[in-house]
Amino acid sequence: MTDTLFRWDDSFLIGIKELDHEHKILIEDINKLHEKLAGSDEMSEIRKCLGDICARMQAHFALEEHVMKEHDYEFFDEHKREHDEFLEDYTEYMMRFLNAPSISLKNPIEECLRQWVVGHIATSDKKMSLIFQEEHS
Repeated sequence: MTDTLFRWDDSFLIGIKELDHEHKILIEDINKLHEKLAGSDEMSEIRKCLGDICARMQAHFALEEHVMKEHDYEFFDEHKREHDEFLEDYTEYMMRFLNAPSISLKNPIEECLRQWVVGHIATSDKKMSLIFQEEHS
């Protein structure tokens, strides 16, 4: 078995139970994709992993955006723009890989996912959560 791309720990928690749960599942999905890309798995399994992440990400972003609207989040537009840009980037890498499978596209896909986890969950989502917590203090 290969190393995982991410090891889940409490540093990923943002304090919003349903979003934390989804983040954990998404990281598991990303690690599963990493394992499939590193191995000699069938393209059908890699396709399924790529599609599962895309579908789960779209559903997750919809839920997160709903939560932001419920809280009248002042940085909603900026946060949603990050979601849209990430989905656009991920979809582009995914389609390029699916149209011409190449190990050279493995790194850009994984880097895109890494940026989302590190750059979005650890910063933007935590910022959102802290503002929500301050509202309720």
